[in-house]
Amino acid sequence: MAVSFRLDGRGVLVTGGSRGIGRAIATALAAEGAQVAVNARTADACQEVVQEIQAQGGKALGVPGDVGRADDCRRIVEAVIASWGRLDVLVNNAATSSQFGLLLDVEEPDLDRIWEVNVKGPWRLCRLAVEAWMGEHGGSIVNVASVGGIRGDPMIGAYSASKAALISITRSLARELGPRGIRVNAIAPDLIRTEFARVLVETPQIRTSSSRRRRCGRVGEPEEIAGTAVLLASDAASFITGSVLVVDGGNL
Repeated sequence: MAVSFRLDGRGVLVTGGSRGIGRAIATALAAEGAQVAVNARTADACQEVVQEIQAQGGKALGVPGDVGRADDCRRIVEAVIASWGRLDVLVNNAATSSQFGLLLDVEEPDLDRIWEVNVKGPWRLCRLAVEAWMGEHGGSIVNVASVGGIRGDPMIGAYSASKAALISITRSLARELGPRGIRVNAIAPDLIRTEFARVLVETPQIRTSSSRRRRCGRVGEPEEIAGTAVLLASDAASFITGSVLVVDGGNL
């Protein structure tokens, strides 16, 4: 078997694709020949990434919407099918964490929002992707989780709990969907230099403490997660499913 990371002609949806890890994944998948639908909450945010991909000769479109809303999830998937006619790869990257503090201090509305976006959003989109295309044609689902979902992290307990749930969803769906030719995997990054993690990266005590735990001795970059997403999306990972690939610079 020839090993290939190419994704020529495949339809891809990347949620939370306007910045950070999502943007790096979207551009990396496009570079491998995929037709990439970039999701973010606003059309302007999507369009900026679409233009970047198109300027590099790739194919892309923007599909704005809030993955924390059921109606938006359905509209997003319908837009991808209407444009590409297929949905071979789903990357559930969109996430939120509106609270930085002790888990017992989280307000219920904040916890509800985290759960809607980080857990129910990916679950909805997986179901819609299977109904729309993957159920008959197979495909690959890549869920962006977190090392916090494996070990639990202080001060971001609600976020970590949602990522633990996403990891569990990944493993369950891999068993359920494997017979239908659908692979489901997760990536568990550690601290990555993004706007989402800015407060963690720019707080010296947190950054220093975190870096000391890593064999690499530094925080990660978004592009270092994108390569793993390309692997899991491609036929090079045809025998990988139900896995959680930890990308943490040696932390765990």
